[in-house]
Amino acid sequence: MSDKDLILGLKKGDYRCYESLFERYYARYVNFVDEIINDREAAKDLVQESFIKVWLNKERLDSDLSIGNYLYVLVKRATINFIRDRKFAESLSTELAEGLSSNEDGEQRVAARESIRRIQGAVDHLPPQRRTVFLMSRQQGLSNKEIAAQLHLSEKTIERHITLALSSLRKNRS
Repeated sequence: MSDKDLILGLKKGDYRCYESLFERYYARYVNFVDEIINDREAAKDLVQESFIKVWLNKERLDSDLSIGNYLYVLVKRATINFIRDRKFAESLSTELAEGLSSNEDGEQRVAARESIRRIQGAVDHLPPQRRTVFLMSRQQGLSNKEIAAQLHLSEKTIERHITLALSSLRKNRS
């Protein structure tokens, strides 16, 4: 089946075309992302999220374009965002750890560093999209509406991601 046929089928809501697209590109892009981020599970999540975006935006697909290239761009953007978020979280953790006052006694510094490490680990283990939403909200200070517009999701979905992220972080804290 050609890319044009796949796109036309997707636009009609033909799930078999979606399955064909998935079978054709999923493994290739998971391997591609895994080589970059060296995290197979996160790579699978990022690629799956990209496929979901294709399905959710199927009506907007241009049948004259290569669906493989379109999917590649989605996967590449998701990977770049993942790396950016991970680096930001790592630098935040380092800043917090270095920012601890040298006036605190050693035991308090150790406890504070351990707390920071646990929080960072919990953020790192959030599903990629939930982590992205949480960091956009808390680190970039974006509103739910702004996040929803950037990620092409509903505000309710954004609220749910933040609620679940906070719940997960609270559990990890105790």
